[in-house]
Amino acid sequence: MAFTHGRPARVWRVLSAALMGSLLMLVGLPGPAHAAETDWINFGGDARTYSAVYSVTIGGATYDVGRGVDNNVWFRYNGGSWRPLGGDNSTRTTSPPRIVEWPPGRATVFVRGLDGEIWYSMVNSGSANFWEPWTRLPTGARAIGSPLVSSTVSGTGGLFIQVPNEYRVLSYAFMYHNNGVVQPPQGWTVNNHAILSSDHPDIEGNGQIAVYGTERYERVYRSFVTGTDNHVWRVTTTTNGAVSSVTQVNGGAVCESGVAAARLGTQTAVVGPGQAGYANQQRVLIACVGTDGYVWESTSSDGGLSFDGWRRPVGTPAPSHTTPAVNATANSWTLTLRWNAALNSAFPDNSVIAKRIS
Repeated sequence: MAFTHGRPARVWRVLSAALMGSLLMLVGLPGPAHAAETDWINFGGDARTYSAVYSVTIGGATYDVGRGVDNNVWFRYNGGSWRPLGGDNSTRTTSPPRIVEWPPGRATVFVRGLDGEIWYSMVNSGSANFWEPWTRLPTGARAIGSPLVSSTVSGTGGLFIQVPNEYRVLSYAFMYHNNGVVQPPQGWTVNNHAILSSDHPDIEGNGQIAVYGTERYERVYRSFVTGTDNHVWRVTTTTNGAVSSVTQVNGGAVCESGVAAARLGTQTAVVGPGQAGYANQQRVLIACVGTDGYVWESTSSDGGLSFDGWRRPVGTPAPSHTTPAVNATANSWTLTLRWNAALNSAFPDNSVIAKRIS
């Protein structure tokens, strides 16, 4: 990333009131999944990145991470200054990092190292700006793209981690903790059910959510990926890692990137029908870069089983060099991207641009 020493980029806290006062309503959306969108804003300040920015909000404070132009992972706490996480050369990356709240109350970043293995770093307890040294998960991931990590499914206590491997299928592992003490996975299991795109940019930034699957009457993981046909595919997995279905997402999208995904509601647990917050958790947003180089999005109100059609986000058409990121809180998504100024000069090239959707 590149920086100047001007004012900190406290964008959402400074501009949120003005933006939320000028929401633009999407029109023509079928069903209950009505959404409202702000305009695009410069979310990263002077930062320049090689990925979108991924975020998690814990106790009202937000942690942002992205891949810098130096291939280091950079982070920002609550809209403050950007800082590098550091580490040796193995923890540099050519893929976007991912961040989740896990164990509860702590932010953890996962990244594909230059060695093709998966590494993680956690915020020190009681500290916002200091992180523990990078730790490598058991070898054997052979990752060729960024890991897919989502919130823990309630009742399992495990964190489900997937990675695209050298055979362009997904490998997975579960991480657990005992009162906050991490118990590393025993190893990686290969899942041969879904073949990923053969184009390298299309395997970066694919998304995963944990949600109640009404078709199975149980909590499931759903991964959204770009297939070999460049269409969007949904891989539904049970809480023990078994694939229950691989289905093309309706709408016919053709993507030139991975597929970002996030659901609303509490991010650290999954609730079922009749429980508080269930309807919000069933709302899912996915996004990718289309063949025109611009970001497209689609929403679901049934946990990602069906979507309401692909469209460009409201406002200025938004070009992105790489897969966008969709970050969720209880009631809204933030869609971030790495701006492509060759297609639209509204913002500087490689700047982090974002909008809020609710």
